[in-house]
Amino acid sequence: MKQVLLILGALGLGMAQTTVAAESYVLGQSTNFGSSNNTYSYSSTYGSSQGSRISSDDEISQAIQNLSSQAQQKEDRLASLAQKLTTQQQYTQQYSAPAKLNSSSAPAIAAARASRAAHARSTGRCAQYVRKALQSAGYEFTPNPSAYQYATRGTLAQAGFVKVSNGMAPQVGDVVVYDRSSKHRHGHIQIFDGSSWVSDFRQDDISPYSGSYAYTTWRDSRYLDDASNRGIYLAMAED
Repeated sequence: MKQVLLILGALGLGMAQTTVAAESYVLGQSTNFGSSNNTYSYSSTYGSSQGSRISSDDEISQAIQNLSSQAQQKEDRLASLAQKLTTQQQYTQQYSAPAKLNSSSAPAIAAARASRAAHARSTGRCAQYVRKALQSAGYEFTPNPSAYQYATRGTLAQAGFVKVSNGMAPQVGDVVVYDRSSKHRHGHIQIFDGSSWVSDFRQDDISPYSGSYAYTTWRDSRYLDDASNRGIYLAMAED
């Protein structure tokens, strides 16, 4: 904020200096009323030490316009710098160090709920189980009938999740959504509890299928890069 004020202060100073220069330019003129040529003389930093002759009002107007143009260019440059600084500060605030996960964080609460409710085998209700787990942690969204729609309809994004690389190490509370296919028309959704992937059942692997299917990984934007969550799974069983 101090940097923005300094830039705006410099902007005001630059305009004031230009205005004073223009006024000095005009007020410093000496009019020769006795001349039939209606000429004007001035002596300033814009002319030689001997003074210069300006033959018409048009030239005076043109000189003032040039000064105004230069002042406007400086104003535009300073305004651009101020805008860039403000944008940088907003970016820094928005993408500052992520919050630290603990057992009371929303991703951990959701993962714990899913882990406790999971069955040994699939019941075919992954969307319902993961949805309830997320809502129990305070995430707000409109439920979808199919698992794949939590990604395609922007439901997770609206709830505060962002898409991350599938190659990143899983983090407590991460949600994976599998696309629908001819064999699995509703797709699949699951959440990582710190030990394994769970949905309506506890999975042996990240994929609930025997084949290879496309999927996306989603993470709460407040905890984008928290590698300190090792062992949180043990603490989640406290409640």
